Amino acid sequence: MSEIVKIILASSLTIIGGVLVFVAGQLVVKFVIEPIQELKKTLAEIHYSLVFHACPILSSFGKEDWDNTADILRKLSCDLSARIEAVPLYDRWESLSHKFLPDKKKAREASRFLMALSNSMHDQDRSKNGDIVKKIFLLLNFDIDE
Repeated sequence: MSEIVKIILASSLTIIGGVLVFVAGQLVVKFVIEPIQELKKTLAEIHYSLVFHACPILSSFGKEDWDNTADILRKLSCDLSARIEAVPLYDRWESLSHKFLPDKKKAREASRFLMALSNSMHDQDRSKNGDIVKKIFLLLNFDIDE
């Protein structure tokens, strides 16, 4: 084999190897990292919304505030469920993440509590809503001291 053939073969193998590494990296980014990042954004939105909308959740406000808050909580509940399912091998990533991601069963339960909270926005008795918010905070590993 001549030197030119060896150089061309080595160059070709290097380029093919680089392309394969790039493609593998892009697959990991698109199918693992981005879904986890979207889930973390949704968790941050849930935390923000529970704090920001605490007054309508816990006390009597006008119907417009109730409707708005109920819609936001319902959307967040659906988003959380969808984002959990979008992460492939969620249980493995959750166990490797050391509480970076919430437990899958607890996150699903938090999603149900968010939906229940949304449904309770038009109830006159809001005495249980504070307990529901605390449960959501505990299930999703949020700090309660805020």
